[in-house]
Amino acid sequence: MRRFVAAASLVVATVSLAACGSVVAPPSTSTTTSLAQTTTTPVATSACTTQQLGVTSSGNSGMGHIGVVLIFTNISATPCSEVGFPGVAGLTANGVQAVQAIRTSRGYLGGGTRIQAVTLATGESASAIVEGTDVPSGNATSCPTYPRLLVTPPNAMDSVTVNAVMPGCSPIEVHPVFSGTTGMHQG
Repeated sequence: MRRFVAAASLVVATVSLAACGSVVAPPSTSTTTSLAQTTTTPVATSACTTQQLGVTSSGNSGMGHIGVVLIFTNISATPCSEVGFPGVAGLTANGVQAVQAIRTSRGYLGGGTRIQAVTLATGESASAIVEGTDVPSGNATSCPTYPRLLVTPPNAMDSVTVNAVMPGCSPIEVHPVFSGTTGMHQG
């Protein structure tokens, strides 16, 4: 009986101290909840700067539509993100801006209907398609050609020149960036 009274007294004393705020042991579930929140909260990354990216291009075409896939690769040691459209201008042989690309979600050669943020770890790439046509319209027998493109990554301030030939029989278009190197929405 004495053991029971001693144990009960210990429990009452512990509860009394806890109620006064002197001794408060965290519940065992708070640590679990805290860890779950830490592991599921996405890490915010800042927008990629032009200096963080290597910008290259590859060709793509079909049925009179000529396309260039712009590839943005994170060459820095810091993750960054891209969302939206790159800025693109067609340059003359003398390097003068002749035309601005129209921003469209989707075109003949690709793109996608959902604009989404792409987080790039070191070495990872995002891409966007620039396209135009090489078929003259009306009475025209030829079209302007832009031997280089002036490219500004999405949400960046600085531009780079990319050696990529783009025809100008129709207004050139640029589509949003997507993960990977195809310029198209994956999935």
